[in-house]
Amino acid sequence: MSETPSCDLGPLVVRASAGTGKTYQLTARLLRILLQGSEPDSILATTFTRKAAGEILDRLLLSLAAAADESNPAGLREIRQQVGVPTLKREACVGLLRKLVDQVHRLRIGTLDSLFSQLARSLPFELALPPAWRLTDEIEESWLTERAVEEVIRGLRPTEMTTLLAMLGKGDVRRSVTRDLIGVIQGTYAQQRQCNPDVWDRMQVPNQPPSSDVTRAAGHFRQVELPQKSLVKKLNEIADRLETRQFETLPEETLVANIATARRSHSEVKFGRSKFPVELDDDFDVLYAVARHETLSLLRAQNLATGTLLNAYHQQITRIKESLRTLGFDDIAARLAEHVSSLDPGMLSDRLDVAIDHLLLDEFQDTSPIQWQVLRPLAMHASQAAGDERRVDRSFFCVGDTKQAIYGWRGGVAEIFDAVAEQIEGVKTQEQNTSYRSSPIVIEFVNTVFKNLPRHPIASTDSNQPGDKAAHEADAVRQFAKQFPDHLAHHDTQPGYVRFETSRLNGQSSDDPQSILLEDAAARVASIHRSAPTRSIGVLTRTNRCVARMIFLLDSLGLPVSQEGGNPLTDSAAVEVVLSALMLSEHPGDGRWKYHIGSTRLANLLDVGQDDPPQRAAAQVRRLIDERGLTEAVEQLAACLAPVCDPRDTTRLRQLVRLAMQFEPNATPRVRDFVRLVREKRVERPRAAPIRVMTVHQAKGLEFDAVVLPELDGTLVRTTGRSVPDVGRLGEPPLAMSRYLSSKSWHFLAPNWQLAYGRQASAAITEALCLLYVAVTRARYALYLIIPPATKSDFATRTAASLIYHAIQAPADPRAAAADLYQAGDPRWYDQLTATSSAPVDESSIEESEAESRLPIRFRPLPPVPCRNHFVTERLAPDRMPHVPPERREGSV
Repeated sequence: MSETPSCDLGPLVVRASAGTGKTYQLTARLLRILLQGSEPDSILATTFTRKAAGEILDRLLLSLAAAADESNPAGLREIRQQVGVPTLKREACVGLLRKLVDQVHRLRIGTLDSLFSQLARSLPFELALPPAWRLTDEIEESWLTERAVEEVIRGLRPTEMTTLLAMLGKGDVRRSVTRDLIGVIQGTYAQQRQCNPDVWDRMQVPNQPPSSDVTRAAGHFRQVELPQKSLVKKLNEIADRLETRQFETLPEETLVANIATARRSHSEVKFGRSKFPVELDDDFDVLYAVARHETLSLLRAQNLATGTLLNAYHQQITRIKESLRTLGFDDIAARLAEHVSSLDPGMLSDRLDVAIDHLLLDEFQDTSPIQWQVLRPLAMHASQAAGDERRVDRSFFCVGDTKQAIYGWRGGVAEIFDAVAEQIEGVKTQEQNTSYRSSPIVIEFVNTVFKNLPRHPIASTDSNQPGDKAAHEADAVRQFAKQFPDHLAHHDTQPGYVRFETSRLNGQSSDDPQSILLEDAAARVASIHRSAPTRSIGVLTRTNRCVARMIFLLDSLGLPVSQEGGNPLTDSAAVEVVLSALMLSEHPGDGRWKYHIGSTRLANLLDVGQDDPPQRAAAQVRRLIDERGLTEAVEQLAACLAPVCDPRDTTRLRQLVRLAMQFEPNATPRVRDFVRLVREKRVERPRAAPIRVMTVHQAKGLEFDAVVLPELDGTLVRTTGRSVPDVGRLGEPPLAMSRYLSSKSWHFLAPNWQLAYGRQASAAITEALCLLYVAVTRARYALYLIIPPATKSDFATRTAASLIYHAIQAPADPRAAAADLYQAGDPRWYDQLTATSSAPVDESSIEESEAESRLPIRFRPLPPVPCRNHFVTERLAPDRMPHVPPERREGSV
């Protein structure tokens, strides 16, 4: 190993576009570090998913194994090229492979969550962690949040609760108290937990104009003589509100917004096309000041109420989690961020049993500020000696792509990737824009779309006003296009095809345009699969709801399809029947559950007649649970339904039984807790199938021979109502926080807050463009985009479909049904590819003609599955984190 030539391991940041070999580069860096003699346990490589971490480890070991094989000379050539060492000897690869196999448990390649958990377990006293603590999952976190909110409500007096809700809801008190409070907490708590206590009290409110000025302005509005009756009427309405001091609706007045516009442009105040005389300017200023004070005082009250709620919630959720000895991943990250910078590096190395001298960060564009606060000391340590010629035993490597930053809703801030070069001394930047994945046709389409985004009307707004939301969004679109690099295709002769089309206008099965669109998308998938059954097809959507609908349609066609990411088991009618039986045992007097199971085979199993009271059936189910336990009861109910189920429902029933196995070890007598878990927990239905359906977020890092995008007509940016942070230094906690304010009222805000709101609007548009980029770059050979016919000829809607249409300047009319808006490449791209092996697929239920594939889809029942004595033959190990509400868990504090 000592004879291996040294490699350049200086601090490096790689900007790798989609399909350019990001994992290849990270693996190459790992190999270079190991070949120079570094110990495996001195290396830390992090990514965001366990699957990606497993892929990195697999590539590392397989590359070395291929190079160590004497009968495979190509393996040695490939690893020499990968690490950039032409003289690398086979013996070095053999020795390194043997060393890694012996010490694979010491090699740190994992997710950030696993790293943070390891750090927390190594620093229990410094982080003040409870003894024998454990991690929660998303379901348990949601239940703990509900419990904490209930404690907050219980601790407030009715008058305090009413006042708090009124301030949170801008004066409106709604009936769904718990749901509203949870919504506020989920959108704000994670951002503000590191901030100063007064972070919600930074909104400055101007003083209300003197009462005499208000009265005088109202009098002038009544006395002014104007020829236009509409102006006189409007001024009289405003005068009435000023005189009666009814200021609540003034901020929504068009006249108030026109005053703000006139002051910014130094012009006359208008209402419609008519102008007001300049002698009313002072009175208009009073009117605007009243409206501004009303808006900002209400916003400040809402902010203060939010801060009060979050402080009370923090106290309750902390107390509950400490009593249960549980922590979430966000809790661990927050505690680490607070303490890790003050820890001695030597002490940290002792606790981890080794120093982290080599740091490799993958998918860095999705890193949140709180995660970077934890990683930054490690990065500084790993990069300190990189430029020193006397030492080569440390290195820093970071790879990512800001064009694929699609996790802003989870806290990711892509700008942190840009800040690494400023905070890590001596770092170099390298770009990779040559795709080894996609065909030239697909790459040309990608370049055309994203280079020409400014062609859309959304990018036409040109204003230097920080309070203009449209200007921030337009600038984001223009900047994304300006910074978009030219992508190149490494395989310049690879066949490819891109098709952009509209769906049918009417359908026999439904008049809903969305249903028709999805039916046509399923028909397109069937056509592709029939022509190229061995090729992988990815159907990518924006929402999980669309995933479930596409799965149903493709299953109805008898296509071999695998669902990724997961949906609740309630997407199966058979599961719903079992849950109705369980709910009947909880609510014997509710006849709905008995009515639901009365027309199924469960009626015979429970010996329940049509005229029998529901209490009898409830007693039967309860006796079954008491005598056999929840798992065997669910298993018997599922086995009764299995003979009349198709394979999809049968799979879901098996998964229901497995979920009961995980739930039962610490189960409580309340069966409804299990029913709630089934309705909330997402469970995958994967299988070895060439067709895979998932959301775009779940498809990140994957690739398919063909990609079908059926959900491009949704709103580009959805208003979430999340809080707005005023950030000082990038990567640090916000200096101030505010609740969301409608863009129509941004002109009331101070300039610093206008910029803060504008940054959030710009980030939302950028993330939407990143999501579109990720979607279209998953395709190797073919890309199919299907949209509903447009309702207007200009097609200037704020959707991904409209962005694509304007960028490529499609010649066809987007209002036409079943129209080809754009085509490029060879429609029979699959004929030019060599055949590959795939799992055998039953194609007996797939239509044979292209005409039939465009027809409406109808469900075709599949052969029944024989019922066996034991519905689930294997028993899974119980989950170490049972999904039971903590207050109902046996032995809970």
